[in-house]
Amino acid sequence: MRKIILGIFIILIIVGCAKPLAKNFYVLNYTPDKLENRKSQTPYQRIIRLRPFAIEKAYAKTNIVYRENPYQLDYYPDQLWAVRPVDMITDLVFSHLESIKLVETLVRRLDEQGAPDYELSGTILAIEEYDSGDTWYAHLKISVVLTNYKTGKAVYSRIFDQTRVVGTKTPLSVVQTLSEIMDYISSLLMTDLDNFFFETTINQNEVSE
Repeated sequence: MRKIILGIFIILIIVGCAKPLAKNFYVLNYTPDKLENRKSQTPYQRIIRLRPFAIEKAYAKTNIVYRENPYQLDYYPDQLWAVRPVDMITDLVFSHLESIKLVETLVRRLDEQGAPDYELSGTILAIEEYDSGDTWYAHLKISVVLTNYKTGKAVYSRIFDQTRVVGTKTPLSVVQTLSEIMDYISSLLMTDLDNFFFETTINQNEVSE
């Protein structure tokens, strides 16, 4: 009995002396580039509402996701997003749209500037680290939809799916690469929206004439 009590006592001491797991917190970050070769040098006379993005449940946690095969994923206990991925990516898209001044009015709520002309929404389908032997990859997959607010009809949709090799096998390098991918995806999205609004503006002008 004494040996059992002593053993329990030793375990308690060891557990009590163990240091808590140090946690690291990360955010996606990039500086939006100016829209190259934009069709209109002035903002389009449109009101866009950016809806909060959705996210697949497996990626909704603040723990960074990593996987080694297509059938299993795991979560880092100590490598965490400082902000929920869904909020972080929504904010980045909003900041990108705002910085290049693609449209005259950009809102998040319906009560800000009256009824919008369009709603932009999206779903994060994957945001993860993929480990394949000696090589690590960063993977980001996002679907985006632009909807005509009055008709409820989707007028534009696209799935962006990018995977890139990570320079060094660390979570920090994964986040840096994911940031580069997010920059790339957002830039493609801005170009698509520029093309769409330019074409609709031309069509409207032709009809009015």
